[in-house]
Amino acid sequence: MTVRNSFFGLILFVLLGWTTGSHAAGNIGYVNISKVFEGTAEGKDILTRLQDEHSQKQKELDVRMKDFEEKAKRFQQQSAMLKDDIRKEKLTVLAKEERELQTLYMQYQGDINKKKSEALRKFEQKVMVVVHGVAQKEKLDYILRQEVLLHGPNHMDVTNEVIREYEKRYPVKTKKNTKGK
Repeated sequence: MTVRNSFFGLILFVLLGWTTGSHAAGNIGYVNISKVFEGTAEGKDILTRLQDEHSQKQKELDVRMKDFEEKAKRFQQQSAMLKDDIRKEKLTVLAKEERELQTLYMQYQGDINKKKSEALRKFEQKVMVVVHGVAQKEKLDYILRQEVLLHGPNHMDVTNEVIREYEKRYPVKTKKNTKGK
């Protein structure tokens, strides 16, 4: 969320209160989307999968990095005894391998970030459906993101209600739940 979006969210909140009077305060709630993500089984599942994938990629990278470091160490030990042309050739090969490792690292980071963004986008779309339902159920005219608020009374926080409704609407099927079926 950018500062600009936060500023406009705050302005909207103030204008709504100003144009509709104190009546608006009773019809406004707010939700912490990050807390919803961390508080739902699906959100936790997404985080676990992303962390597992990151760990696997990191292990692969660590193995390749260790191999590269061993090659570089051997090169340093043998460097003084090698002819200039062979030393330059080996140094070029090591430099190329180091660039490949850096590129691979950047690719892994990009893949993880892309998957995380996509998963969060899909999750947030589902959260918005739930937020709409909570707004209707609680008779709220507006639900704002907590991230755009500088302060809000606790009684206007509908985050826990959104989490409960999300879990009802989108239950996560675990291996334990599907075994007996």
